[in-house]
Amino acid sequence: MRRFAEPCHAAQLAASLQLDLHGPDVVLNGVAPLDEADGTCLSFLSPTGRPARTEAGAVLAVAPVAGTTTLLASDPLAALCALLAQLLPEAPPSPSAIHPSARVHPTARLHPGVVIGPDCEVGADCELFPNVVLYPRVRLGARVRVHAGAVLGADGFRYHPTALGPLKVPHVGGLRVDDDVEIGANCCVDRGMLGDTTIGRGAKLDNLVQVGHNGRIGAFAVLVAQTGLSGSVTVGDGAILAGQVGVKDHVTIGAGARLGARSAVHTDIPAGEIWLGEPARPVRDAMKIYAALKYLPDLVRKLR
Repeated sequence: MRRFAEPCHAAQLAASLQLDLHGPDVVLNGVAPLDEADGTCLSFLSPTGRPARTEAGAVLAVAPVAGTTTLLASDPLAALCALLAQLLPEAPPSPSAIHPSARVHPTARLHPGVVIGPDCEVGADCELFPNVVLYPRVRLGARVRVHAGAVLGADGFRYHPTALGPLKVPHVGGLRVDDDVEIGANCCVDRGMLGDTTIGRGAKLDNLVQVGHNGRIGAFAVLVAQTGLSGSVTVGDGAILAGQVGVKDHVTIGAGARLGARSAVHTDIPAGEIWLGEPARPVRDAMKIYAALKYLPDLVRKLR
């Protein structure tokens, strides 16, 4: 949950955006995704989402959500963007120095050009190589190595279409990196929209890897150079994605799965399976297609 500066009432939020309130007024302390929210959280449900029950104290939605206070909005995501701009505005740029409130261990040393934003944590025995940037709300466990030029916790890439053009969706979540992770040079890992993007213990990211907002990278997963994950992708424990693999948003790759180089993944991959190709498919099917391709020119001539 990302906390507000002060608790607020659901009725107060509804009034600020001229929305109707369905259900009792409740006190809200922050925002969180639907599946992580508790009774003190505000969340939202997209018009195409399922109106399932949630533990959230209040939800922005187009229609009442059973058992939950609902702020009724014709465009819930646009309403959420407006509320986040009011309640969780972006912090002003940090000065180019060590802030007086920062707690830095006396033995800590940094490489040149490293930037650590507010509300970040760097665990024991981490090493941040030159020009690494940690945006606000990045938390690194112990023994994490981040190579030169990597950017951790930048905005997620999400824009909401409106009549006035694309509306930038604020990303008020964070990024959590567990122990013994290694992140290669010039990697980019975006923070979550409401919750956290997470990288599990012992995961390894090669150079030039992109992980989109709300991603979930499992323990000991391996992402090889130039792999790119769209938003809300889940990679299971021990999965291996070879070079230049691209993965569509909201796809789940099962634990121990293997994806061949340059695979384009549009659908969930079962645990332990090996897939290959564009679009990706089970490796036996992909190899049959590749083997048949050399006969294609002759077949076309015969058909003509």
